Amino acid sequence: MRSSVLHDGWSVLDHAALLGAWRNTDGAAGGVRRLVLTESAGGPRLRLLGAGRREPYDWGEIQAWAYAATPNSPVAVAFTAVHDTELRGLRLAAYTRGGLLVVNTYQAFSGPGWPAPYWTREFFHRDGPAGPAVGEPAGRYGHPAPTSAPLGPWQLDPTALVGLWRNVDPAATRLAWVRIRERDGYLAVRPHGVWTPRRHDWHETVGSAYAGDVRSAAAVAFTAFFELAAGRVEMVGYLDRRLLTIETASTFGDGGHRYPFYVREHFYPS
Repeated sequence: MRSSVLHDGWSVLDHAALLGAWRNTDGAAGGVRRLVLTESAGGPRLRLLGAGRREPYDWGEIQAWAYAATPNSPVAVAFTAVHDTELRGLRLAAYTRGGLLVVNTYQAFSGPGWPAPYWTREFFHRDGPAGPAVGEPAGRYGHPAPTSAPLGPWQLDPTALVGLWRNVDPAATRLAWVRIRERDGYLAVRPHGVWTPRRHDWHETVGSAYAGDVRSAAAVAFTAFFELAAGRVEMVGYLDRRLLTIETASTFGDGGHRYPFYVREHFYPS
């Protein structure tokens, strides 16, 4: 078992299912072509290799945060990471499924004349062990931040995201419904968790909106962050075939010795 101390200094996860090299199943992808996850004393490290001319551009190595499928499982099946160039912020949320690594990326630009923020969902297959990364240097990068300033939908039409979304699974154990609205030029996200005997209101927070590609003006994805009594939750969401898929990466801070965990749920418009 490969394991290391994560997040609260108590929980220990086995990262074996994530470690190694992963290659994009689309050889013509213009973003991340290959990624490599390695073990370190502080948790997994992620190296990104982007599309380049002769060799992939080496985007450098950053910290990744691993998550299990449940608070009681020691096996890591997902991770999140932030890659910030000071001109472009890239947020990754990834999970394993059927031998593939499914990677959601949320990209935003701060320079004038750059494209609107956009979201992508890509699939990666195993590409051997984590050997030395070969790639052209891609420039100097800033320090990744745990959060970033919210992105309002002023560049995008948020209509498709706005509304009340209910979980398709009546036996769901994480979220019952989520309300999304536009407030003062930003997305406002308000989830209600499943807590008996009543729903647990996570309260409203400001989220960031993303398009489906650089040519679209419609918001189809979002990110948001919540500070709850038990810990911190990083939330990402995207529209897929008239459903809203929401993924939550939760970290406990209450000393309960539970594992950080990752949940993927689907919601229909109500």
